[in-house]
Order: sequence, then C-alpha cells, then structure tokens
Amino acid sequence: MYQKFSVPIPDIPGKITRKKSADGSIYLYHEINRTYHKDKGYTIPKRVCIGKQDPMDSFRMFPNEKYFAYFPSESATHTPEYSGSRSSCLHAGTHVVVKKFLEKYRILDWLQGRFGLKNGGLVMDLALYLIITEGNTAQHYPDYAYRHPLFTPDMRIYSDSKVGTLLKDTITRDDTIAFTEWWNSAKDHRDMIYMSYDATNKLCQAGDITMVEGGHAKDGHDGDHIFNVAIATNVSEKLPAFYEDYLGSIVDVSQLECMIDKAKGLGYRNLGFILDRGYFSKDNIAYMDSNRFSFIIMMKGKKSLVSSIALSVKGSFENKRSDYIWEYSVNGTTVEEKLYGSDSKTRFFHVFYSAYNNARERHELELRLRKLSCELDHLLGKDCFNLTLGKFEEFYNLEFSNEGRKKILVMYSEKADKIEAMIDLFGYFCIISSDRMTARDALLLYKGRDSSEKLFSADKTFLGSKAERVQTEDSLRSKLFIEFVALIIRSRFYACISNHVHATRTRRNYLNVVSVITELQKIELIRIGDGVYRL
Repeated sequence: MYQKFSVPIPDIPGKITRKKSADGSIYLYHEINRTYHKDKGYTIPKRVCIGKQDPMDSFRMFPNEKYFAYFPSESATHTPEYSGSRSSCLHAGTHVVVKKFLEKYRILDWLQGRFGLKNGGLVMDLALYLIITEGNTAQHYPDYAYRHPLFTPDMRIYSDSKVGTLLKDTITRDDTIAFTEWWNSAKDHRDMIYMSYDATNKLCQAGDITMVEGGHAKDGHDGDHIFNVAIATNVSEKLPAFYEDYLGSIVDVSQLECMIDKAKGLGYRNLGFILDRGYFSKDNIAYMDSNRFSFIIMMKGKKSLVSSIALSVKGSFENKRSDYIWEYSVNGTTVEEKLYGSDSKTRFFHVFYSAYNNARERHELELRLRKLSCELDHLLGKDCFNLTLGKFEEFYNLEFSNEGRKKILVMYSEKADKIEAMIDLFGYFCIISSDRMTARDALLLYKGRDSSEKLFSADKTFLGSKAERVQTEDSLRSKLFIEFVALIIRSRFYACISNHVHATRTRRNYLNVVSVITELQKIELIRIGDGVYRL
C-alpha cells in the first residue's frame, strides 16, 4: 500500500529504475541483485517496486512497505495525514488473525464484490467492532476505528452518520439472502450434516418496525416489545449456516417448519436437526419425518415416557466402564421404543446418568425443603386464608382448621412418595434420536449444539446486541446481517479453542474467546517519525 506522504527518491546511480504504466503513473524499482545466466550469456537484474513517483515533483515519491525495508534510515519530511487522523498505536493482533480467516473463507472478497471496496470493508470493520468492543452502538465506532487497523481502502475512518446510511440505504434484503445462499453453496450437500437449531428474542422499542411485537421476552417481562431470531449452526464446522428473523409473538415450537423449509431451499437434503426440548412436539417430529430429515432432541425429564424408560434401565449401566463417556463424565445406554402410541417408527432413547448432577440436584432439593419447612414453621398457628401456598403443597400435606373466615395451619408433613420419586430420577436425562447410534455419539452430537448456545451468548452479551438500537426495519435487518457475519468470525475462534481442548483433554481458564481476543489485543503496532507502523 502506498503511503499518503512523500519522500525523496533515493540517489543511487544505476540502482533506481522508472517504469511508466498505462495510466501514466511512474513506478520506481530498486535493484537488489543481479544473476548471471551462462546459457543466455548476460546478467539479469532483480528489482522490487519501492513506490510511485509524485506527479507534482519528479524528485519525490510515495513509498510502499518495501521502501522502508530497504531504506530503513530514511524518514518522511511531511506527514500531515498522520498528525491526528489515526492513533500512533494500533491494536492489530485480532485484525491479523481475522484477516487470515477471511482469506480462507473469502468472506471479505464477497462483501467487497457485492457492496464495493469501501462499503464492503466497512461492513467487515463493523463486524470486527462488535467482536472486539462487545458493543453495537454506532456512535462509538469512530473511536474504535481510530485505534485499530481497518479493512476499508487506505484504512479510512467513517463517521457514525456514514454507518447509519450503510444500515438504512446500502444493505438490502436481497443482499442478505444472496450472502446466505453463497455461504451455504460451498457445503457438500451429499454428506450427512447435523444442524443445531435454536432461537432467541431481542428487545427493540422502535414502534414502526412490523416484526417487533409484544411477546415472551427471555431477558425481560411478558409483553415487552421483542422480535425473534433463529440460527442454524453446522455442528461439524461449529459455524453458523443461516438465520431467520420473525415476529416477536411467534413461539419457537411453531417456527421450526419455516426453518426446515429454508434448509430445503438452500439445497440441503441429507440433514439432521439437533433441537432443544422446547421444540418437542408431535407435529414437528412428523414434519421432519415427512421431509426425511433426521433429528436429535432432548426430552423433558418429567415426561412420563422418559421417566419410565430411565427407571427401566436404572442400575444396569451407571457403574459400567464400558458405558462411561469421558468427555462429559457421564454413563449412557440406549433403548429402542416408540415415541408415542401411533408412531410408525422405532426411536432410540439414549439414557444418561451423571453422578455429579445427582449430587447437585439432591443437594438443591434438600436446601429447598429446608427453606420451605422453616417458612411453614413460622406459619403454624397463623391465618393462611390470603396466602398462596402452591410452593408448599408441591412437597407437603397441609392441614388446616377453619375458624370462620380464617384458615389456620395446624400441621404439615412431607409427601415422601413424591419426593422419593423425584430423587430416583436425579442425575438422569434422555436424548432421543431418529437414527440408530450409540449413546456416546448421540451425546457428542447434542453437545455440539453448545456452539449454537455460545453464539446466542455471544450475540446478546459479547456482541452487545441484547437490544438493537435502530429505528427502521431496513436498519434492523442490516444490523442483523452484520451481526451474523460477526458470529461467523467469533464462532471460528470458539471452534479452534474447542478443538484444542478436545484434543488435549485439558481446559484452562484462558481457553475462551474473550481471553484469546484480550491477549491478541496486546499485539500493537507503533508509528514513529517516518509514519510507518512497526511491531
């Protein structure tokens, strides 16, 4: 890259060569070596380009990085562009790592090809801004750009008003669809691919955005203005594949069919979905069967079917070393059963037992019972007519004496049978798969959806996107697109760390994305008098 300041052309007779290009620019080459070829009978010089001649002064040139490699003692005599436009210290470590990732997956090439060099680079800079600063406020972007390398041409810093224009007018719905199609077109759709699918909602107070509605906010109150976002993640790659935004009032379980249709539209045929327990429904399972898609789904532990299956195998596998799954310190076994009475297919119930979860759940129950019994002791002999006693009646038999309009608590006793039935199932959980596989394979695939969970944690916490700060529908969709690009990058960090932990069977406190990015930010480039940044 040619600098924005000029330096004197080196005065080395016979070593500097000028070459004029088709557009009239004159490039200067420095001879660094000569090689004599016996077969040709003459010497061939080796030259490197060190800059471009200043069109206003034939004795000066605009240097590039090669110039300072071969003339390190030279310095710039005029550096107005660097006096205040950029910091003299750039935090470059994360930028360098992300640049290598973008070269591998050609994301920056696609963005610049679609939006142009300027806007494509700005989209990428905004994505990296979300990752590094953990914030999504456009007003703070210029301050970030002042202290970090950028992907825009000449690393130009754009204002927050330019960011607003980019979100509102530049990125369209067609652009986001085109990116999704391009991103998924490179996948080999013939291979079996497992997709982890999950959804979340985000707060947004803008009143003129149609998909923002009152709904059940996971991080707020019922009736808050929210919209929903669902993401499908390729489990093997640990990278997000596609996403969908939809109305805030739509519940997760009813949106799965739309995502299945979208997967089909993107060309996926041999596909399996890994789902959380919130998506378990007879209609969803029937729809996946009709499309010949496999599934792995967590069942709620209190379901009578799961309870009966867990009790039927209890004591047969918990202590067997052959059933031990070291990655998650649990034991597992598999049972073949039908999911419901009219089910035409046999499903595979993978039952797992965790001694740690057993002890933790038992401890939590005992603490809860102790707290409830203390509260009941204080209520003995008192009027409970206007009190809500549901939390006590779950575990205790309560006896009252009625004195007119008063309801006096006189005695209580534990529901021992119910408590013991709960204790019998502590530490057990069940995963159901449509395809035959071992309990270990099912658990590893299901736990692979941790990357999807981490994405939502990253999106709402580490990317500062718990609430969107926009006023129009176009800006909201554009911001979601940039967040999706940022999630692709951040999940690549997570995948590398996860693969290392799995390979070494060790997990250190510093082996997480936040710590890695913090460490990379310590790699700094310093600019001194010649206007060139050096490590």
